[in-house]
Amino acid sequence: MKTLESTISSVTVFSDRAEVTRTTTLELAPGEHVVMFDMLPDKIEQKSIQVGGEGDAVLSSVKFKVEHYEETPDEDKKALLDEKQALEDQQQLLNNKISRLQNEQKFVENITVKLTTPIEEDIPALDPKQWEDMFSFYSEKSETLDEAIFTTEKEKQVLQKKIEKLNNQLRDLQYDDTRTKNQVEVIIQMNSEGSLKLNLSYIVYDAQWQPFYDLRVSTQDKKMNLTYNALVKQNTDEDWSEVAVKLSTAQPQISGRQPELEPWRIDIGGKVSKELLRNVNFEASYVAEDKKVREKLKDTGSRSDFDGGGGDDDFQKATSNVETSATAVFFNIAGKHTIKSDNTDQQVTIMMEDFGASFEYSAVPKLSPYAYLRAKVTNNTEYPFLEGSTNVFLDNNFVANASLDTVAPTESFWTFLGIDEGMKVERKFLKKYEKKEGKLFSKKTKNIVYEYELVIQNYKKTTEKITLKDQIPISQHDEIKVHLLLPEYKEDTDQLKKDKYNYLEWMYEMPPGKEEKIPFHFSLEYPHDVKLTGIEEE
Repeated sequence: MKTLESTISSVTVFSDRAEVTRTTTLELAPGEHVVMFDMLPDKIEQKSIQVGGEGDAVLSSVKFKVEHYEETPDEDKKALLDEKQALEDQQQLLNNKISRLQNEQKFVENITVKLTTPIEEDIPALDPKQWEDMFSFYSEKSETLDEAIFTTEKEKQVLQKKIEKLNNQLRDLQYDDTRTKNQVEVIIQMNSEGSLKLNLSYIVYDAQWQPFYDLRVSTQDKKMNLTYNALVKQNTDEDWSEVAVKLSTAQPQISGRQPELEPWRIDIGGKVSKELLRNVNFEASYVAEDKKVREKLKDTGSRSDFDGGGGDDDFQKATSNVETSATAVFFNIAGKHTIKSDNTDQQVTIMMEDFGASFEYSAVPKLSPYAYLRAKVTNNTEYPFLEGSTNVFLDNNFVANASLDTVAPTESFWTFLGIDEGMKVERKFLKKYEKKEGKLFSKKTKNIVYEYELVIQNYKKTTEKITLKDQIPISQHDEIKVHLLLPEYKEDTDQLKKDKYNYLEWMYEMPPGKEEKIPFHFSLEYPHDVKLTGIEEE
């Protein structure tokens, strides 16, 4: 049996795993051959193993094996011991150096003592100039020796840490009858003598990638440069060195088979008392719109590399080309990349592109006192933009971190560019009161009116568009009536829209220095003997 020397040639990374391809080339004579891919990672998915190749041969068998170590691999242990011995030799040289420096210190001190201590009383003492020279010599020499000893001690500490790390690795390599290694045994029938290229691919876990974006917006040119980046990291127990990297949008963690419905049965669980019904609190709550999942990826061909652009960058970044299958998209990252098995993020660039953009402001003064600048862009590339975080640069200045939702090719989307203090918004609560109508004692319902005022102020020097958003409650019960009093609404117009969730949108074009005050009133009508929940109290 021949153990193969193989290298990782390419990796396809998914959201929670990766497909690794190993490649090797060998020369074989005609006949049957048994070869072995050895020392495969522990996190391998056994059922994912595939073997292919190029050459005049027939693949007879592929078998995954888990073997116990009979002993610690000698080559691994020897390499660690040799490295440790080299470090200990360096450490001994440093110890010798420190001893020499300390002896030199003692020598200097002894000379100083002899020169400054008279042996007989009749020997004349040193004159002041000689004393000054002696102290200067002693001070300078002592300082030099102290610094040399300190530096050498620091070098010893660094070496000691390296030796301790090697000792830990050697302890891990001690014989353990529970330690195993993964192997793939391949049986090949060669039809003729020649070269054979073998490819082994397998799935490993603990690898992932996630997208993020740099958005560089020029308000003057009405353009947005988008750099589509990915952070790739892995801890699969093997380094990927100088490999071709492909990123996939497929989600293999989700079952490929759709779920099946089960019969839905209901029954009577018991009667509800009238007293209990009278004590039920009716609820008026807000319903959030479900986020739509967009899967409008279209079949496209490959795409050539994009040139870099935007901001102050004077260089180009390696990008990717795109492959689209029936259910996923693959980004082939340009060049070769090294990704260590240490869970460290490795940044790669998927694409860079300039887009035309239109700008306007958006605000929800009920939730935030700021107006947010946003840009509308159409994705006219073949690349789907996956949901991810964004770094926003406005006119070459970093302004905010935001996020981007999933965007399919040809789809238009809005992206937020941060707040702008030049556009002010405010939501003022004016008053709340009960509207009295009819005879007081004959009334069976309450009618509570809420009055607000929305204020927009444009302090910029240009006319700007802004969309203002607010809401009125949604009734969850037939006896609760919600009425929009102001603004008057009959149907959607260019300036006012209302959807099924009672979200309201006002659209305004604000000239420079303009202030707009918008009345916003609504009322709630409900039985006088119930208490509402879900309604805000001012």
